Amino acid sequence: MYNHILRSFTLLLFFSFFHGVFGQERQPRTDLPFEISEKRRLSERDFKNKKEGGYFTGLPLINSDPNVGVGYGARVLYFYNGAKTSPMFEYTPYRVRIFAQYFNTTKRAPYHQLSVDAPYIFDTKWRLRADLVYERNPNSLFFGIGENTLQPLSYLERNDPNGQIRRNAPFADYEDNLNYRRPGDAGSGEAPIVSDHRYNRYDIENPNFSTSGEYSFFGGTLRTVTGVRLSKQIIRRYDGKYNDAQLGSVDGILGLLDVDRTFGTPQGETKLTRDDKDGKIKGINGGYTNTVRAGIVYDTRDFEPDPNRGLFLEYTHERSTKAIGSTSEFNKNLVSGRIFISPVQWFTNKPPEILEKFVLAARGTMIQTNGDAPFYEYRNMWGTEINQSGLGGRTTIRGYKQDRFVGQTMAFANFEIRWKFAEAEFGGQHFDFQLVPFYDVGRVWDRTEDANLKNYKHSRGIGLRIPWNQATVIYFDHAISNEDRQTFINFNHIF
Repeated sequence: MYNHILRSFTLLLFFSFFHGVFGQERQPRTDLPFEISEKRRLSERDFKNKKEGGYFTGLPLINSDPNVGVGYGARVLYFYNGAKTSPMFEYTPYRVRIFAQYFNTTKRAPYHQLSVDAPYIFDTKWRLRADLVYERNPNSLFFGIGENTLQPLSYLERNDPNGQIRRNAPFADYEDNLNYRRPGDAGSGEAPIVSDHRYNRYDIENPNFSTSGEYSFFGGTLRTVTGVRLSKQIIRRYDGKYNDAQLGSVDGILGLLDVDRTFGTPQGETKLTRDDKDGKIKGINGGYTNTVRAGIVYDTRDFEPDPNRGLFLEYTHERSTKAIGSTSEFNKNLVSGRIFISPVQWFTNKPPEILEKFVLAARGTMIQTNGDAPFYEYRNMWGTEINQSGLGGRTTIRGYKQDRFVGQTMAFANFEIRWKFAEAEFGGQHFDFQLVPFYDVGRVWDRTEDANLKNYKHSRGIGLRIPWNQATVIYFDHAISNEDRQTFINFNHIF
């Protein structure tokens, strides 16, 4: 598999070089405090539209994610760009970005955050990032760990132990049928009558702090990254908790009549508890995860929040150890590559306005987890810019539920076409409008040496992006897979 990754990265480098050969370069500035590659320089269009000085943007957060519900809250951002006459203005997305966020959802999944990002801080080659986060998701999904999660969903009709089994099920039908009452299993400690409404659900609470410093080499195209994460995980299970459940075959004639009534019913044994009893997972009682982090990045993108061209390659390593207060000993390795190509600009320096921003964007990522990792850590993927969770959900395979596929080794890829079809000015604020068809693919393995190019999961969809003053991107996506349909509303490109 690593040979496949090496060939893929070589191909990405080739395309990046090919673009550089055909692109026309402006004269480099001579007043920079240190060398910064011209590949990192903003396009003339982005330079013209970039705001001077400092400014606030206040965002009411209205968000939709099928797994956590409709989100609401507010985010206040402060950007400081400096003056257009500053030599750094053309080579940075901003000099400082600070934001504070209050956020909750209709399914009680808060995500509060304070974040700081300062590229080339104090005109040095260092970049500082820091994030303080409180998050809790009482609707977290767990389908197990490893290749078994790749199996299509199946269920017993009306959750009846003697019912007909339905295979290759849509997620909605799967969950609907788990909500019927069934006889409990006394041997596993269940009540006489239970439902499986939350069979694949658990509640995780996670306050955490992370910070990193990046040092630039070779004009900013190469960066080394070091940092730490301090976090606590509190796990709550739903075994025995009461939910409203549909009458089933266990309810005799009323269940057979399919009466549309629900009764408070205890939850049966959850998937999380079952896998813990079978010795398949660790960490069911939560704990502390404190890690040290290191990485290396090659980055030639022209504008980080909404690139037109460039290449981004990274390798990261994260180590959890009891020596710094962690509950478990494990490590993670991640390799990832992104490429952004503006093919029209290969042939003309001034494309027609309708094709002024037409970008082909692609990303591929692979991660492995080694050691005594708790079950909730397999899903976490640390990148130097993006923290992601499991395969499925808004940032990986968008047509499947969040964390639908999780394993010791995971790989996924995303392909997007980003076409700006309109722009507008409102009250001194600049907005672009981009149409974004996309395609996602990925899978998991039990062992890294088993990785191959077979039996991947796929999803496809269409999106709308609205860059606001370039650095804030409003995001709408609708995705479809063989198992589900999902619509997301959020902020920022997924890569």
